[in-house]
Amino acid sequence: MAMGSERARDTVKRLQADITSGRWPINGRIPTEAELAAEFGVGRSTIREAVRSLAHLGMLEPAPGRGTFVRSLNPVRGVLSDFASTHSWRDILDVRRALEVQAADLAAQRRTPEGLAKLRAAHDADVSGDKATERGRTPGQFHALLVDLSGNALLADLYASLMSALREGMRRGALDNLQPAVERQEEHGALLAAIESGNSTLAAGLAASHACHDLRVLD
Repeated sequence: MAMGSERARDTVKRLQADITSGRWPINGRIPTEAELAAEFGVGRSTIREAVRSLAHLGMLEPAPGRGTFVRSLNPVRGVLSDFASTHSWRDILDVRRALEVQAADLAAQRRTPEGLAKLRAAHDADVSGDKATERGRTPGQFHALLVDLSGNALLADLYASLMSALREGMRRGALDNLQPAVERQEEHGALLAAIESGNSTLAAGLAASHACHDLRVLD
């Protein structure tokens, strides 16, 4: 997305560099528009344009009432997301299911104490409905962290691209019949336990069953 002034272009470059460097984690919330404007020494409208530009590339995603979240460390996922969105929702969900099953299998094998702690914290927050952490979380964070725990960067990129396409469909109301994740926290708990125990076969089976719910509601 072209931007007019040199200051606007510099703001995009600086914000993109912060994202690429990992200043904010994938699925993490960036500072507010006002905070970034003060830090960068530019107007809020310039920050708004920069965020819009990076959202167009798939690197950021504004979530009204919640903030703006990092969705990719590079613009490639935006291209993949656009490509995925040309396919049917069933096709996208089929592939997402396959990725989640493989991710669960690998996560059980490659789990780390730090990764497990993040996954457990996300699950506990979802179950408790803790409003104190609500602004820093986003729907689907449990699954995103599980995929990260797989240790496979390509799988994570593909998964994030599919989820970006699905979130766009949800915003447009095209997937209103998907079952809300809040109704399936027990399944998240069982999946977490399987990964914590290192049982990759059980983890993959639970992930497959869990993902099938979304496919059923499209029948």
